[in-house]
Amino acid sequence: MENLKQYLIEDTNKKIKETEEEIKNSDEELKVLDAKLKVENKFLEMKDIPEEIKEDIKYSVEAIKSMIQMEKDKNGELKKEFEILRYRKQVINKFEDEEL
Repeated sequence: MENLKQYLIEDTNKKIKETEEEIKNSDEELKVLDAKLKVENKFLEMKDIPEEIKEDIKYSVEAIKSMIQMEKDKNGELKKEFEILRYRKQVINKFEDEEL
C-alpha cells in the first residue's frame, strides 16, 4: 500500500456515505412509524369497535411506541457516528502524504 493517507480518506468517505444512507433510511422509518402510530391512535378513538379489538390495538400502540424509541436511539447513534467520521476525515487530512 503506497499511500496510506489516501487509503484512509477513501475508507472514511465510504463509511460516511454508508452512514448517510443509514441515517436517511432511519429517518424514513421514523416517519412511517409515526404515521402508523397516528392510525392506531385514531383507530382507538372509534366508538363502534369491539372491546377485544380495542385491547389488541392498545398493545399495537405500545409496540409502535417502543419501535419508535428504538429507531430514535439508533438514529442518534448513527448521527453521532457520522460526526465522528467527519472529524476523523479532517484529522487524516492534516497529515502530510508520507506521514502515515
